[in-house]
Amino acid sequence: MRHRKAGRKFGRNSAHRKSLIRNQTTSLLKHGQIKTTLAKAKELRRFVEPAITLGKNHAWSKYASDVEALNTALEGLAPLFASASDDAQIALAVVVESNSKVQNRFPSGLGALIKACKDVSGAETHLEALHQVRASQMARQSALGQASSMITEKEVVEKLFGELAELFVGRNGGYTRVVKAGNREGDNAPMAYIALVTEHAAVSTEDEGAEAEG
Repeated sequence: MRHRKAGRKFGRNSAHRKSLIRNQTTSLLKHGQIKTTLAKAKELRRFVEPAITLGKNHAWSKYASDVEALNTALEGLAPLFASASDDAQIALAVVVESNSKVQNRFPSGLGALIKACKDVSGAETHLEALHQVRASQMARQSALGQASSMITEKEVVEKLFGELAELFVGRNGGYTRVVKAGNREGDNAPMAYIALVTEHAAVSTEDEGAEAEG
């Protein structure tokens, strides 16, 4: 019996199998389509779809209210910090500068700013907003960390939480499709294309995607 032994083994040990899945997940998200064996394509869906759901749940567009709340808080804190200690002013300046430079991510220094607000008169009125933004920042960082354990390239992680997240933000599952592609020469293994499902994209059968390992 195979109780608690879900998943295909592919004749590999766990480390090699994990590496295979990570590489194929990375290739699929990077190229949008890969060609591999039918068995690997079906198994890959079990890993790619949760990764896309993770990215979709933390799409930057979902943090619009937090971004607005942060900008409002920073504007309100500026006059309050004008007569604060040097350390408090530096804490605010770090967040303001970082917020002006970064795109589709939260600024650095929020933790220090929250701490500084406790010693500035009147700043406590903005603490609730800052705590909410900080909580959202930590949640998104945690999600990015989880995705990094599934994907081998940093650029692909950024793509997952950026372009792909926004692409699938309104879709509830079914992010990939598998199309059979005949049998492989030599061992006659059934082959297939696995591709990301987009609104107007069709699966190409002319080897435009990456050829996956195995």
